[in-house]
Amino acid sequence: MNRMHHQGVRGLLFDLDGTLLDTLGDLLASANHALALEGLPLCSSDEIRPQISGGARSMIGYWITKRLEDEEVRPYPAEYRLRPENQALLERVIDRMLDHYEAFPATYTRFFEGMEEVLAYLDAKDMPWGIVTNKRTRFTTPIAMSFGLDTRTPCIVSGDTTPKAKPHPLPLIKAAELLGLAPHECVYMGDAERDIEAGKRAGMRTLAAGYGYIAPQDCPENWGAEKILGRPADLIPWIEEYCR
Repeated sequence: MNRMHHQGVRGLLFDLDGTLLDTLGDLLASANHALALEGLPLCSSDEIRPQISGGARSMIGYWITKRLEDEEVRPYPAEYRLRPENQALLERVIDRMLDHYEAFPATYTRFFEGMEEVLAYLDAKDMPWGIVTNKRTRFTTPIAMSFGLDTRTPCIVSGDTTPKAKPHPLPLIKAAELLGLAPHECVYMGDAERDIEAGKRAGMRTLAAGYGYIAPQDCPENWGAEKILGRPADLIPWIEEYCR
């Protein structure tokens, strides 16, 4: 197989939510389904979008803290300190949200504009690529199948594929292995600080998806990524420059 060589970059790895796919619509629908079952007000897309990178616990925890707790709330802290009754509510809503999401994972999900062209470009260049996400396999697999991603890459690493999830480097090391590459031969692109941290700890070059699910108070310029891309199409000239 002929692959591009320049400065050691031979493969691309992508985060899923907020980088490769715009999953907001399905996550919002599942969150609101779960909230409605509890008779609670629904979330708006503006409320939920910045929390997606933190997963369901971040999305629902943020909403409950904002609506039901008398304290200031910020995006995806390590833990939300809730009153016992609200902690129980949080667990119920999360379970119901995830059950609904597993049943309907790709109704509204779409590629970010320009990403299909990027993947076609990589395929035409015979440059291997893969996916590394913290989303669990029960959700990743049906989404990948819905978009035909499972037949286009041998590398789909979910949050439970390895014993550790991002920001630990192990998922990225596993992904490089699946592509038949060394970690330093790969670049990882994601829309969260944990993505950049994981990539750097794995010894990879890193790119930040500036168009992704980034909270207003986040500072991608401080994450240490090599470059912040404003749209998926910006990846093609980067590849042309560094992967000749």
